[in-house]
Parts: sequence; structure tokens; C-alpha cells
Amino acid sequence: MYNNATIAVNIKNARLEKNYSQEYVAGKLKLSQNAYSKIELGHTKITVERLSVIADVLEIGLARLIDVNIWSDINAINEIPITGMSFAAIARVTKDRWIAYSVLDEINFGILPGSELKLETTICYEIMHHQKAVVIDEVATDEVYAHHPTPAMYGFQSYISMPIFRQNGSFFGTLCAIDPRPAKINTPATIMTFKLFAELISFHLSAIEKGDFKPTATLSS
Repeated sequence: MYNNATIAVNIKNARLEKNYSQEYVAGKLKLSQNAYSKIELGHTKITVERLSVIADVLEIGLARLIDVNIWSDINAINEIPITGMSFAAIARVTKDRWIAYSVLDEINFGILPGSELKLETTICYEIMHHQKAVVIDEVATDEVYAHHPTPAMYGFQSYISMPIFRQNGSFFGTLCAIDPRPAKINTPATIMTFKLFAELISFHLSAIEKGDFKPTATLSS
């Protein structure tokens, strides 16, 4: 999904600017110098989680390491590891609208990019107000959502939704996934993956809104 060669160059340049040796950074990452060298050469595919750790070691923002000139990240939701969830979407959520921007639909849920749901029927509506992630392994046994009308209306048992914030801190929407079956998604790894992708989407939105590049779709304000 990302330009691995560009990221490799960005990592090397950031390290040299800090005047850190490869051995030092490799040690912080608990890698051998040879393994770290392969990262800078672009020979190793870097996960989002590892990229976040590298950014922390180099004391820079994650966006610095990523080529933000890739609207495809927002459209390529099917590359997000969603642990078996059969429907996922990036949704724009405003005070009166829920709009799908990008969709992965393996269950014929019927939502396409540009489709809208009645806002009040979505859990995203609640997330817009409390601005916290919601993660449900199994609706039927969940103390909060077992009798919530939304799961029954849309027929899902497992659900995860992560708020997406613009770089200025304002709420944009959500990155969410559902499945009609229960799924073990309330884990640190899954939550961190969704959080990091939500942050990456935020970086791309910022680049789009600053006019750094032209998207293939029009964003609502």
C-alpha cells in the first residue's frame, strides 16, 4: 500500500539528520545492524506498527516517513488487516450525515462509496459525540450493546470503529468494520492497527485540504 522505496529513503535521511548510527537505531528496534540496513535499502516490507516505532526512535512524526501523495491509501481499505471482518468502511460523519468514502464489502451489505445511512441509526453517531473507539467482540454478550438497536438493525455481532480526526483536532469521521459473526477483535494489536490507520488517513486528508495534491474524489467539508 505504501511506496516502500520512498519510506526507506525517508528513514535513512531522518536518521542521518539526527546523526544516529545504524547500530544505534537497530539497537533501539531490537534488530541486528544487518536487519536494519535492509530496511533502509528498501528490502524489507515495513508494517504500520514497525513504522510507528521507527518514527518514535527517530523522534519525528509518522507522516514524515510516509509519502502522503497517495490518495490510494484512502481508497485501498481492502488492504487493512481487519481480522476476518467482512465489511469495512471509511465514513464521513457530520452532525446530520453518514457518508461512505471507501468500502470493503464481502457480504453484499449494499453500501457503496457515496452511499449514506441514516445517521441516528449508526454507532458512528455516538462516536462523533464521545469521540472514543467502540470495540465489540460479540453483541449478544456485550453489557452495553446487547440490547442496542443498531446491531439488530444492521445484523452484526462484531464491530470496531475508530474515530478519525483532522490534524487540527476536529472530528472527521470513522474507520469501522462489522461482521455478522462474533470475532476476537478487542485486542491491543487490532485496536492499535485501526488507530494507526485512522492517523494515516488524517495525514492524507490534511495534505488534500492543503492542496498538496488532487484527490480522485471530492471531500465534503
